[in-house]
Amino acid sequence: ATMATNMTSMAARFSRSAASSSHASRVSRSVPFAHVARRARAGVSRAVMDGAGLGTAAGGGDELLSEAEVTLRDVTRKLVDCRRRKAAANAVDLLVSLGRAGIEPDLFAATTCLGACVASGKQDLALKVFEEVFQKGVVRPDEVVFAELIRGHLMCDPPAWPRATALLSRMREQHDVTPTALTYNILLAKCADDNELERAEELVDRMADDDVAPDKFTLDAVKKRRSIRSYAKKMLML
Repeated sequence: ATMATNMTSMAARFSRSAASSSHASRVSRSVPFAHVARRARAGVSRAVMDGAGLGTAAGGGDELLSEAEVTLRDVTRKLVDCRRRKAAANAVDLLVSLGRAGIEPDLFAATTCLGACVASGKQDLALKVFEEVFQKGVVRPDEVVFAELIRGHLMCDPPAWPRATALLSRMREQHDVTPTALTYNILLAKCADDNELERAEELVDRMADDDVAPDKFTLDAVKKRRSIRSYAKKMLML
């Protein structure tokens, strides 16, 4: 009941925001959608996912799924398409439709909706999705959710750095989600794009202080700036 109330309440809020939000939409670096899919936790998306994205349940078709699961699967497929087309308003309408049908979205569907808003440059809308779905406990967020939000903040013109870096603490303190190299790579890549050495050094220092291990993509994120790359190699022992 709480989920349905929260989801339905989004309709009025989003009907105005979808039309009026107009952040600049230059993409600095995206979180690959396949990565989002791999990070999805329990839910129907896991049952219906195959190597190509969203497929049928292993060993059978729709007869293995309940009506609600089939609806969630079909809506999720449409959300994937909305993200590809950067259709934020359509994605929000689809998510709201689940609430009206009394179907709880899973992590994958909710993250895909939020990602569609970010990809569209509608960060205000993405934040409303986060508030109504994740902040209110309809779905528990994981690191990919925060990585999408951070990417959206960095796509703003100018980049909303205070909001982006504040999420590093907020995700841990309010949601018990620990940032890893996945999140830091997005921040460092933006520093490299804009040649912000001092900010990059602060982020690398924070990684070192918090024992955040770099991954195989960390050097790639900063490869275009020799000074940032050298500092990361020295401090993170890459």
